[in-house]
Amino acid sequence: MAASVYKVNILSNLSKWGILIIKQKRQFLYQPGPLSSVILWSWTFSLLFLSLILALELPTNLQWIPYVLGALFLIFSWAQVHFRHIYLENDTIRVSRVINHRWVDIHLKDVQNVHVSKYRLGFVYGGKIYQFLLPVNSVIELNNIIEETQR
Repeated sequence: MAASVYKVNILSNLSKWGILIIKQKRQFLYQPGPLSSVILWSWTFSLLFLSLILALELPTNLQWIPYVLGALFLIFSWAQVHFRHIYLENDTIRVSRVINHRWVDIHLKDVQNVHVSKYRLGFVYGGKIYQFLLPVNSVIELNNIIEETQR
């Protein structure tokens, strides 16, 4: 899992002071909270196990069914990894989801009760609790960015 992707855009050049203002656009891969991840991945792997069982039990003229279920497993696995991103831009976190294509916009100044563990970042925003499983470097970086914005 890639920790983050950096894209640097130079916004403006303050020639008076010789300072460059750099706006960074970042992208992080995540998995939802632990309970949601276990449930979602269990359903995904049930497709794999069902296809393996049917491959062993069905006669040869119906062997296309396990192949279809195996292909569905691969598609769902790819979608669960590929479509879950956290985008950080302009002091706003945008969370993309697999099923719900309405992305969540989170303003970093309004984030409360940030909880950090080795692989987990959790916070409260707008009365809702958000939990994300991320690589260690991403958790540290996002925590530092949230702390800097709230100062």
